[in-house]
Amino acid sequence: ELYFRVRKGRRTLWKAISAFAGFYTANVISLTFGVLGINDVVAGALCVFVYETITRWYYKTSRPGRKLEFVNCFKLGLVYSLIADAFKLGS
Repeated sequence: ELYFRVRKGRRTLWKAISAFAGFYTANVISLTFGVLGINDVVAGALCVFVYETITRWYYKTSRPGRKLEFVNCFKLGLVYSLIADAFKLGS
C-alpha cells in the first residue's frame, strides 16, 4: 500500500507493465499455435475464455482492488495484441 503512495506514477507504470505483459503473452500464444500447426481456433477460444472470465470477475466486484486492476490491464493488452494481429493478417 505504501509502495504506491510514495510516488504517484508507480501505479500507472505497473498498469503499463501489465498491459505489455498481456501483449507479449498474446503474441507468444498466437505464434506458438501458428508454428506448431495446432488448431488456431483453440488458441482463440482460450483467449476469449480468459478475457470473459477476467471481465466477469472485474465488473462483478463492487470496488476492485489494485491487483484486479492490474489483471484487467493484462486483459486489455491481450486483446489489443490479438486485434493488432488480426489487422496484420488482413492487410
